[in-house]
Amino acid sequence: MATLENLRGDKSQKSVAQLVGISKSYLSLLENGRRRMSLDIAEKLSKVYGVTMDDVLKAYKRCRLNED
Repeated sequence: MATLENLRGDKSQKSVAQLVGISKSYLSLLENGRRRMSLDIAEKLSKVYGVTMDDVLKAYKRCRLNED
């Protein structure tokens, strides 16, 4: 089961954050399930990661479940 960090693979948080238009710290908070993800960010991440938006949302949900 993939998490957002797994989807990121070998890409750095900094490079992904720049491509998406968010800060590195915000991406880290998303990956740790500590911030809510907008559909706009989910769509941008799906393009950067080369996966479906559904894959990103499922991975994000796993991050949120791990945080609780």
